[in-house]
Parts: sequence; structure tokens; C-alpha cells
Amino acid sequence: MFTVAIGIRIRKLWRLKRWVALSLVVALLAAVWSVDQISLAPPGLTPRSLEMATATTHVLVDTPDSIMVDLRQETYSFQDLTNRAVVLGNVLTSPAIEAAIAAEAGIPAGVLRIQAPLTPQQSSLPVNAQNQRKITDILKLNDQYRIALSVDPTVPMLDIYAQTPTARSAAALANGAFDQLRSYLASLAKTEDTPVKDQVRLVQLGRATGIVINPGVRYQAAVLAFILTFLASCATVVFFARVREGWRVAALSERVAGA
Repeated sequence: MFTVAIGIRIRKLWRLKRWVALSLVVALLAAVWSVDQISLAPPGLTPRSLEMATATTHVLVDTPDSIMVDLRQETYSFQDLTNRAVVLGNVLTSPAIEAAIAAEAGIPAGVLRIQAPLTPQQSSLPVNAQNQRKITDILKLNDQYRIALSVDPTVPMLDIYAQTPTARSAAALANGAFDQLRSYLASLAKTEDTPVKDQVRLVQLGRATGIVINPGVRYQAAVLAFILTFLASCATVVFFARVREGWRVAALSERVAGA
């Protein structure tokens, strides 16, 4: 019975093949629109940012004599360096360094967002113009440039996580954050005339490499948009065909009753 019902529906659609062809065209347009922005003046297609890429790098906050390898260093210094890592993470969120990171990565400064590291005393982000949540953020989820900073509470390690639409820009953003932080500290030490033996030493544990975490999303989005739009269009065609047929039957009944 199920196959018979399918055959009946396909037969009905075949009788409406012109409208089905129009539904096919609409579905193709929906598939293209799901992955590209369509402009009419001038005519053209602009790819949408659907892919999401990430890159991670870890920065060790150390002393000039390296507390990690020198057994003569006191272990209580770990906590001091951990606290300093939190401070350095907050320094990265300053507008000047944020603009420098964006310039090094080759992106507009206005689109970059940097999240400061959270601590037990500050377990949630403060609401401000940069991190305030909006409904429209869902539509821009993949088309964003973000840096999230994290500090291990027991180890003086600053973790830098970057999110961008491409793997190259994600790596550039993560590495740029480290480069600009180190450059800022060097400039500040020079201005304050701080001896080398008293300066904080930043050690990047390997350069960041970006990866795309949702490869093939463009094809998946296009196929899904095509199928859903085609099915919805065909269902609409069948609905109006039934309405039209019912209207015709009702009109015929009225004429018969009047005769």
C-alpha cells in the first residue's frame, strides 16, 4: 500500500510537471543562496563564510633563569607567575594591542574580539559592548574573528585559542597575539629601563597551526537547502492543486443543484 500511495503522488506531480519544474528552479536558487550571496546590481555571487577554523598556541610565563629547569628556584614562584599570566591575558584585551594583533593578522580591527581569561574571582564575562550577546550573533557565528584566553590555575601557562573563517587567518591570529604581547613587554621594559634579569620571559611552545573544523560544510548546506526547498515547494504545489480541484468540484455541484 505504501508503494501504491507513492506512485499515486508521483502521478499527481507528473500532471503538474510545469509547477514541479518551477519548484526545481526555486530549490536550485535556494541552494546557491545558502552558500553565496546573490547580488543583482551588479550581477554576481559572493561566497558566504560557512567554514570555521581554529588555532591554538600555549605560552609559558617564565623567569630569565627558567624556573622550569632550575631546581634552585622556589616553587612558590609558580603562583606568582600564574597570577602574572592572568595579568598578561588581560593586557592582550587592551585596544592598542588588539589593534596591533588585527593589523599583523591582516584583518580589520573592528571585527576582532578578545576574551580575557576567567578566574575564580571573575568566573563570567562582564557585559560590555564587545561581549554582549545578541540574537543576530547566531547568523554570524562562522564569520567572526575571536581570541579566547585561558590560564591554568596551577601552572603559569597562557593558552591562546583563535577562531576565524579560514585556517590561515586563525594561525595568524594566534601567533600574532603572542608576537604582539612579547613586543609590548619588550617595549615596556625598555621604557622603564628594566634589567634583563628582572624581566618576564615568554616562551611559545610551538607556533600555532590552523585547521578547519567543519570541512565540506558548503556542499552539505547546499544539498540540505535544495532538498528542503524542493520538498516544501512540491508540497505547496500539491496543496494548491487540491484547493483548485476542490473549488472546481464545488462549482460543478452548485451548477448541478441550480439546474
